[in-house]
Amino acid sequence: MRGRNDHRQAQAVSHLPDHALRFDLFRTIAPDPPRPHLRFRPRSSRRDCGSESSLSIVDAAPEPGRRRLIGTGLLVSRRESGSLGDDPCHSSRACLTPALGGAGRVGKPDFDPYFSHWADIAARKVVAAHPRETGDDRPIVCAAGITPSGVVHIGNFREVMTVDLVARALRDQGIPVRFIYSWDDFDVFRKVPKDAPQQEMLSENLRRSVADVPDPFADQKDTPADSYASHHIASFESSLAPLGIAPEFIRQSKAYRAGTYAEGIRKALFAKDVIRGVLDEFRKEPLAEDWLPLAGFCPACGRDDLEFTWDGEWKIEVECRDCGTESTVDLREGGDLKLPWRIDWPMRWAYEGVCFEPGGKDHSSAGGSYDTAQKIVGPVYDGWAPEYVPYDFVRIKGRGGKISSSAGEAVTVADALQVYEPEMLRWIFASQRPNSEFQISFDLDVIKLYEDYDRAVATAYTPDDGSKKDKKRQIVRRTIELSATEPIRIAPEDEPVRVPSFRPLSMILQIYDGDVDRSLAFYEASGEVATDAERARFRVRAERVWNWIIDFAPDEFRYRIRETPSTAALGGEPRTILERLVGVLEGEPEIAEDALIEHLKTLCEGTSLGPKEFYPYAYDLLIAREKGPKLSTLLTAMGSGRALPLLRAGLA
Repeated sequence: MRGRNDHRQAQAVSHLPDHALRFDLFRTIAPDPPRPHLRFRPRSSRRDCGSESSLSIVDAAPEPGRRRLIGTGLLVSRRESGSLGDDPCHSSRACLTPALGGAGRVGKPDFDPYFSHWADIAARKVVAAHPRETGDDRPIVCAAGITPSGVVHIGNFREVMTVDLVARALRDQGIPVRFIYSWDDFDVFRKVPKDAPQQEMLSENLRRSVADVPDPFADQKDTPADSYASHHIASFESSLAPLGIAPEFIRQSKAYRAGTYAEGIRKALFAKDVIRGVLDEFRKEPLAEDWLPLAGFCPACGRDDLEFTWDGEWKIEVECRDCGTESTVDLREGGDLKLPWRIDWPMRWAYEGVCFEPGGKDHSSAGGSYDTAQKIVGPVYDGWAPEYVPYDFVRIKGRGGKISSSAGEAVTVADALQVYEPEMLRWIFASQRPNSEFQISFDLDVIKLYEDYDRAVATAYTPDDGSKKDKKRQIVRRTIELSATEPIRIAPEDEPVRVPSFRPLSMILQIYDGDVDRSLAFYEASGEVATDAERARFRVRAERVWNWIIDFAPDEFRYRIRETPSTAALGGEPRTILERLVGVLEGEPEIAEDALIEHLKTLCEGTSLGPKEFYPYAYDLLIAREKGPKLSTLLTAMGSGRALPLLRAGLA
């Protein structure tokens, strides 16, 4: 929406050489501003025709201690036909676009092609949008956040992981980073999750701040949390530690109540008409003329149905429609007032100086909260919209729709870590572009995912050889590096820590009834685990394999060694073959698997049966099933001392 002074402001910059101006003024704050003063901030948005800078216009003669923002625009450096010669960026000035890594030079890209991951590309865009002088050690601020209105699930984790990957990429390029994570626990508690305990108590607390709802899990633990929000916050934060993710956590309930955002609220109140104009662009019904950009909770009953009256400076008169309580809030002293989400978000961008923040599909659609936030942050807060990456949903295989905390049975990061190693869980997310939807599996696909991950690790540690495969190796290698819980850079001489594959390990663990120590001893005896690093790696994987077997493996995949021998004796040719097998094990109690395989090849000779016809008899005697793991592995892992009593039962 254009104000009546637009023509004066546009004329003030129309004389700039070699540039064309695309100017979008939402609404002038001052009815008749004095001489406009221009401020520029390079943007990372790349156009084939040139580069861009965001443009803020503020009063050149502001009141003492205050600066009024008149509007914002966009300065586009555009090539005029034949005017810029062979300049490959088509710009008369240094181009600060991602393709040049922010170096300000034209020609070939000067960034290291080693940084090939999508997070590296996002990091370059952030640097290009926020160029730094030599010696500037101020950190780039990357942000994420969620409302802890229920279980913080694996879908919510995608935002955290996206920011962590970009933060890691920035640090790998030598850029200091501040990674902040906002707990929006000053939001309204609107819906009771279906699987939460104490449903009646939670229902009674609807429309209160999430930070003020009592912990319904209090009687389930020794140290109850101080609120419903704190319970979910503690659970999620503890699950991030094994993944090497350590943001600076900010609780918005504490920040608002401490008066941290008093100036931000006041600015929104002064710019209420500007904000209302932006929001009305995307509303079916316009906001009322007397609308104020305020929300909050009654100090008496805690509900959110309030009426506000602003004195034009710092004080707000509040009346609760629920209980009738009237109160006065001085913003400088904090309290129970806040900004609505669509204004709160850009306010915090400006307050924290956020340079990168992703958002889900629901925030990224046309007219969504990102759209309105980027139109508010400049005119109201003299700030900028951060580089933004939209991310798609994460689904759980076998369930329809996106994961929902309120629907119950949400899968958490802690749940996923019961089945997936920390590095592998990071790899699953790092392997997907943010705008692609994918599934987390807990069924038989887990085996395939582990096999894919092991292949990726092997590829990452294979040195380049000058072949066409090098490019793929480099991409895979960079993804594996970003998947590590600590920063690493894989050198040609490096070797990965060996670890048994998921499928055979699952068989060995079942043979030993889930005993990790005995399973480890089996692998040590075979030479497949030899170093302390390999032992530690083995335990991490073995614990997760066993968790999967117990909780998620299909029945046909599970088996247990018989505790008592079968009472069914064999006859005919199956008995003859069984006698031969028993004879082999009695003659060589410590037989190695390779030697046993040779015996099994000739075991059925002279009979009408083959291995496929005989093996079901052996499996039934050992594990009470017709099928099972490779028989040679099963017998050697069990050992003759454990296998012979069960096999001899078939000869009784």
